[in-house]
Amino acid sequence: MKKYFFPKTLFQKLIFTFIIMAIYLIGRELPLYDVDLAAYEAFRGHTDDLIMQTIGGDRYKTSILALGISPYMFSMLIVQVVVAIKNADSKAHTSPKKVTQATLLLMLIWAVVQAYFTTGSTLYLHTEGMEYVLARVISGAQMVTGAFVILWLATRNGKYGVGGQTSLIYVNILDSVVVTVKSANVNDLKIIGTVGIIAMLFTIIFENSEYRIPMQRISIHNIYSDKNYIPIKLNPIGMMPVMFSSAFFMLPVYIVIGLSSLFPDDVNLRWAVENMDTTHTLGIGVYVAVLYIITVAFSFVFISPKTLAENLQKAGDSITGLRAGKRTRKYISIRVVLISLFSATFFSMFIGIPLVLQLNGYISPSVMSLPSVLIAMASINCNLYREMRAVKDFDAYIPFL
Repeated sequence: MKKYFFPKTLFQKLIFTFIIMAIYLIGRELPLYDVDLAAYEAFRGHTDDLIMQTIGGDRYKTSILALGISPYMFSMLIVQVVVAIKNADSKAHTSPKKVTQATLLLMLIWAVVQAYFTTGSTLYLHTEGMEYVLARVISGAQMVTGAFVILWLATRNGKYGVGGQTSLIYVNILDSVVVTVKSANVNDLKIIGTVGIIAMLFTIIFENSEYRIPMQRISIHNIYSDKNYIPIKLNPIGMMPVMFSSAFFMLPVYIVIGLSSLFPDDVNLRWAVENMDTTHTLGIGVYVAVLYIITVAFSFVFISPKTLAENLQKAGDSITGLRAGKRTRKYISIRVVLISLFSATFFSMFIGIPLVLQLNGYISPSVMSLPSVLIAMASINCNLYREMRAVKDFDAYIPFL
């Protein structure tokens, strides 16, 4: 019999993931057409938006991977929401191929929108005339292409490596943490570091804790019947609120910018454009509101009380003390709402407090988003650990022949 003393499959997957990460890092260093790299040297080592860095490409949006993974994440979630609200018959007629095609089409649209607004704030060597227009068009096309290259890398890594798209996000997280810690002063790190460490500990606890709804299965009538339950994580959708709230936060931002360009004389719209970021009260309020909305909404998408209730009814099973059907669905829905609100409050507290601290001048804007990055890191670490543990267990099987 043949036995591996080293987890061969895990080792191979890790090597492949490191190769994908290396390709991604190289892509982040390839500059856009006509971009004025010298102009960005003044910002080197400083940034006010760590939140978007986790799903974005390079820090200053100057490379062909400037859009990062956010166009795919945004489109994937929108399509999942649309599919989730369909009835059972419509879902049955929705093939995976159609879902993929819809996701890619929406991704293309969203990538073009992001590229348009990103090129509008990019610093080019030519700042006027046809040279400027040409630079925006070419660099915009490079950004859209780069977004699909990132999707391809994430897909390959999901198939042959470890972590899928989260491994690329992890690269951005590590980059953000290293640069932020190196450039921050000691007092800022003491305050924000304390908040971040506490947030990480709570994230790890939530990632490995669950609320259990006791249930009765008609097929189990032994000592294990008391151990049947529907598990709901205290953190129902993991790091997604941190990741996706950043992407969805850009939606109202782009809407306000678009309205302001249509009505340039509107004072209120100009004020909204100037304050729609996480360094102003308006932006913080909108960001927290978006975080609550997507936490609750996507908790229903991923847990789906309707689907759970229908499956229980079809199987003849039920929640202890409840009849199958509408009462079961209502019971599960209430629990999902309460748990998702609890999770959203946790995220809002540990993400919102640093934003308020910087708003009042207690910490620098460059470190205000560090706790959100650490929350994402803790969540990814938990998921990566589970995946690598599963691969390692697979390696533990010894070939019979």
